[in-house]
Amino acid sequence: MNQSGWFSLEDIEMQHQIDAANPPIIRERKLPEKLDMDSILSQYQSIELNPNLIKYIVNESNTNEQPQSINLKSKIKLRCEERDLEGNLVNKGTNNIQATKISMASTIPYIQGLKSAFLSMKEGDIAWFKLSNEQMYTEQEIASGITVQNLQKYFKIEILEVTQPEIPLDLKNLDNRLKQMELFKIEGNQFYQKQQYQSALLRYQRGLNFLEKWPKKYEDNPVAIEAKRNSLLVLSSNKAQCLIKLQDFKQAISVLEPIIGQMRNKQYEVKNYYRLITCLKEIDEQVKADFYFRQVSHMCQLSPEEKKLFQSIKIKK
Repeated sequence: MNQSGWFSLEDIEMQHQIDAANPPIIRERKLPEKLDMDSILSQYQSIELNPNLIKYIVNESNTNEQPQSINLKSKIKLRCEERDLEGNLVNKGTNNIQATKISMASTIPYIQGLKSAFLSMKEGDIAWFKLSNEQMYTEQEIASGITVQNLQKYFKIEILEVTQPEIPLDLKNLDNRLKQMELFKIEGNQFYQKQQYQSALLRYQRGLNFLEKWPKKYEDNPVAIEAKRNSLLVLSSNKAQCLIKLQDFKQAISVLEPIIGQMRNKQYEVKNYYRLITCLKEIDEQVKADFYFRQVSHMCQLSPEEKKLFQSIKIKK
């Protein structure tokens, strides 16, 4: 076991990271400044969605899984190439159209103007749209005297990802309350993986605050009691790990010391002794560090590798 394994979160498999020495090669595809739109669009099946909007299907998702459709509450990750009536690229100076995220609930005119286009698509789809609509133009463009029939643009839209807002759980139900506890841990772990330690810390703390408001009606329920206890230990353990990453060793100690005795025979017990002793060494609390070193050596069955690792921090000056 290497030392880094002692500073990982509970109950989560860390994702493989790309070697910084061998980053992926990204080749940019330069977009032509101008396209013959009539020629391009003639290749694709067209559908008139409304008098102001025609869709040209470039590609439809053919995944085996049910692709996510778009509705009025969806959040979308997409790429959008915009061209004027003559086929000139509007996103000038751009080699690659960058992915962007939008909400269908947004009041931004462009999003509102393309709402019918988005609603006709699902995750994985690519399509061109020919749109004639005043709403797509700025007040300055309208004021320039362009006639309504010439208010026409082309958009090539690629839907990369569609997500739906989650419906809040009914926390009067025990199963949902247990699910919510797990969600705090999962969401915190996701922030941790992205090295967003402060955000992860706040999410774990929200979970701990949630446990403090545990309804009295579950105090005699063995399943609820055990689930609450386990969640308290895991959330506290992960909170301490975030504090260590943020180098707030005193606060990490204040989290770990009250619960270290409750971790008896838990799979993360030894790991948290290691964290606690390391933090105490960092703030020169040698007497306490030695106390917990003796405790873990006496109470836990340490493997030879674990004994060596603890010994290395014990003699570290």
